[in-house]
Amino acid sequence: PTCSSDEEKKFTRPAYSYIALIAMAIQQSPSNKVTLSGIYDFIMKKFPYYRSNQRAWQNSIRHNLSLNSCFVKVPRTEGNEKGKGNYWSFASGCESMLDLFENGNYRRRRRRR
Repeated sequence: PTCSSDEEKKFTRPAYSYIALIAMAIQQSPSNKVTLSGIYDFIMKKFPYYRSNQRAWQNSIRHNLSLNSCFVKVPRTEGNEKGKGNYWSFASGCESMLDLFENGNYRRRRRRR
């Protein structure tokens, strides 16, 4: 049996880097900050491919958040925000990082040799 093109898309890895996925989640958040679980939820809702093998890609998301200086932890304010963990946002000066994704194009770029 052949799969429909919509079904094939579900199981095809999206052409976005983890940095791009994180940037999308932060940018589409109303407050421009999002929790780690919010990033995971955004990715799984938007890209069905990531609903499986969650441990592997979620580890990569955490790795990219901690190593990329354009992402910073923003502590929760006491009393007003329920839940645990910090928010993630863009470091000041890195809002221009979004310029890397020209006109909303988050697709991976070809590596230069």
